Amino acid sequence: MEHKDFYRDARPDGAGPLAGLRVLEATNYGAGPFCGMVLADFGAESIKVEAPAGDPIRVLSPFVGGQAGTEHSVWYLSINRNKKGITLDLRQPRGQALFRRLAARADIVVENYTPGAMASWGLGYADLAALKPDLIYVSVSGFGQFGPLSQRKGFDPVAQAMSGLMSVTGEPDGRPLRAGFAFADDLSGWLGAMGAMAALLHRNATGEGQHVDSSLVDSLIYASDMGVMAAANAGHIWQRQGAGAEGAAPLNSYRTEDGRHVFIHGVFDKAWAALCAAMERGDLITDPRTATVGARGEHKTLVDEVVASYAASHSVEEIVERAERSGFVASPILDFAQVGQEPHFRQRASVAEVDHPVHGALTLQGVSPKFSRTPAGVRHAAPTLGQHNAEIYGSLLGLDSATLQTLHADGII
Repeated sequence: MEHKDFYRDARPDGAGPLAGLRVLEATNYGAGPFCGMVLADFGAESIKVEAPAGDPIRVLSPFVGGQAGTEHSVWYLSINRNKKGITLDLRQPRGQALFRRLAARADIVVENYTPGAMASWGLGYADLAALKPDLIYVSVSGFGQFGPLSQRKGFDPVAQAMSGLMSVTGEPDGRPLRAGFAFADDLSGWLGAMGAMAALLHRNATGEGQHVDSSLVDSLIYASDMGVMAAANAGHIWQRQGAGAEGAAPLNSYRTEDGRHVFIHGVFDKAWAALCAAMERGDLITDPRTATVGARGEHKTLVDEVVASYAASHSVEEIVERAERSGFVASPILDFAQVGQEPHFRQRASVAEVDHPVHGALTLQGVSPKFSRTPAGVRHAAPTLGQHNAEIYGSLLGLDSATLQTLHADGII
């Protein structure tokens, strides 16, 4: 299928599937903004509320062009695209009153403060639902809105440690390691957005809003494959396997002749036979130690040694090309610079470009699900600090310029 064939029925206005919905974000750092990003990528109007000093993530490196500044943080720019941005101090009564007025005009509120913080400011779910009963209110936190650990600080590495993910990440004889990027933040944001969309379906059917509780730790446990079930029901504690997997071979990364690494997957019999042919080791197809999936899993060290020897005498390109022709699976291991240059990802807009008022063209991650009629996508860059104050407070709430100047002078916006 060609790109044009998939999007044959796309709407000419380019509106995403959530066009017409309004999201109000009281979010900072990673997980909450990621939730709002997904909804905005899908076409919702997302209004991100920042303290007048800005989201703390604005000062975290790396910085575009290597220059520190509130408009330069790659972290901020990558997960706040497609949003409108306003400033507002939620700790002050006048700021809280303005937030309530905005919430009354929203379909979804997303927040990721410590559980109880929003309620202490009169901005919790019960407070806002009293104003707008059909409101969807998404809370993203480390350990959830209730439970013995709900007040514990829950940053991404803590969630990885508590969920079991860190226990299975790393080399078998090494220490537990954090996954390479903020997987707990990202996944809890995705699931918060999914929860919001499910709640919207219920609201459309019944008129009822509700509170959606997305936790970093819960999200990783939810994605833990067989981990919890195997431990509880089979007495099997998943161990660290490096790049491989317990009981499966060959399934690993291997160093190549050109000093790089390639990932080879030849677990199943047909793929193993193809790999044996490529290695000129047809004897291993019938060798009792390597003839079956189970046998190869039991003799993983032997299999890895043979495949490692093969990889060490070939380049990544040679191995991948041979895999494509013969039937086993092999892949180059790309860094993010290579990901950004891969034509396949560019054509699918998995890597996208957007114009920023300060930096010009920026390259960033695109949107994963593709919609043939209502395409999602990166439509505009992350907002500069307070960029949409006049639009939102003026057009949406009807505040005049004199009032806005007073609010700014008093530190409310």
